Amino acid sequence: MDLREYYGKIRAATESIQSEFVIVVSKPTPDGGREGVKTEVHRHLAARLLADVKARLANEEETAAYYEAQREALKKSEAAVEEGRVQLAVLSEADLQMLAKNLKSERQ
Repeated sequence: MDLREYYGKIRAATESIQSEFVIVVSKPTPDGGREGVKTEVHRHLAARLLADVKARLANEEETAAYYEAQREALKKSEAAVEEGRVQLAVLSEADLQMLAKNLKSERQ
């Protein structure tokens, strides 16, 4: 492998990527890499993956779907955190006695 050519490919790919972070879609590799896994990476890493032919840049539809899935996952995790919260109320002794008294009067 010619290192000048390899790093030239990486430089060219880095310059062609406009945004700081991009979505890449993995390609199948002989070492067990799975096809179709979407990941958000820095443009330098994306350029290296492109030069190694381990991934390709995602198109606009794939990028939109990735970010939508991330938003949905965030909503679900926030909902799970909200469900797990416990509300506590601190009552004074007088308030507790008043509640007990009201409860007794309701039962009668």
